[in-house]
Amino acid sequence: MKFAPGIILLALIALMISGCATMSEDECYVADWQAIGYEDGAAGRDLAHLGSRREACAKYGVSVNTSAYRGGRTEGLELFCTELRGFDQGRSGNSYSGVCPADLEGLFLRGFNAGQDLFNAKYAVETLITAIHDLELEREYILDDMTEIGAQLIDAPIENADKVILLSDIARLKVRHNEIGYEINDLQFELMQREAEYQEVLTRSPYL
Repeated sequence: MKFAPGIILLALIALMISGCATMSEDECYVADWQAIGYEDGAAGRDLAHLGSRREACAKYGVSVNTSAYRGGRTEGLELFCTELRGFDQGRSGNSYSGVCPADLEGLFLRGFNAGQDLFNAKYAVETLITAIHDLELEREYILDDMTEIGAQLIDAPIENADKVILLSDIARLKVRHNEIGYEINDLQFELMQREAEYQEVLTRSPYL
């Protein structure tokens, strides 16, 4: 049985406002299991959601129309298991749970893998940017600490033993400050490479 456009629209609206399998008593009693199956299929949900819905409705003595649900889900999967949808799923960093039928899975995975390549390339860039930012913050904190210790050495009378400790602290902070500089340089070089790879993935993608 094919869904009319109006039913498809209603199912898509339901998809946007209902992402979980928990159902209330009223929802169980009035459930259109074919439409619910279509919604789950269009969202790429696996059959575990059917089990969750069955368990929820069993509390109210309501049985799931499994046949209607599976029929609707099969049609919903036709909407989900497309090459472009696969690309969107991969680019968003979503996982794939193997829900697509064999005749649709090939194209879906082609798009999914391409989207995943894009996601991974972008993630690598963002991870390096974050790492560089964190190191720059650490370097700023070190400079603040060194300034504070220097002020103590100048402004306050300090015993020789304490002065030795403070000078040792400054020396240690200087070493770490220099190390951070080298680390940032290495990460910036790697960032240039990852940005080039990301641009290459963007350029060769047939979906953008």
